Amino acid sequence: MEEVSSFFAYIAALLFSVANAYYPARLLAREFKPLPKPVVVFFRKYLKAHIWMNLVAFAAMIIHCHYSEELNIFLVGTYIVTVFLTIEGLVMHYRLIPGEQKLLRMIHAQQMLFLVWVVLIFLGHWIE
Repeated sequence: MEEVSSFFAYIAALLFSVANAYYPARLLAREFKPLPKPVVVFFRKYLKAHIWMNLVAFAAMIIHCHYSEELNIFLVGTYIVTVFLTIEGLVMHYRLIPGEQKLLRMIHAQQMLFLVWVVLIFLGHWIE
C-alpha cells in the first residue's frame, strides 16, 4: 500500500504547488497596477484553478495519509493546517459566513500560516 501512498503524495504535492503559486503571483502583480485586462482575466481563471486544484490535492492528501505508514507530530500538524485552510477557503469562496469576507481573506492569505504549513510538511517528511 506504500505505492498507493507515494502516488497520491506526488499528486498532492504537484497540485498544491501549482495551485498555491496563485498567491505569490498575485502579490507580484500588485506591483504593476493598473493591471491590463488580460492579466485580470488570467487571475480570475487562476482563482478557479486554485480552488479546484487545492480540493483535488486535499483529496489526494487524505488518500496519501490513509495509506502512509509514517506518522509524527509534524505530519499531524500539517494535516490540521491543511484541513483548516481548505475549509476556511471554501467558507470564504462560497460566502458561507456573511459579512466576514475581509476577516476570512486575511486569515486565509496569511504568509506566516503558509510558511508554517510548508515547514510542517518538510519536517514531517524529514523526521522518521
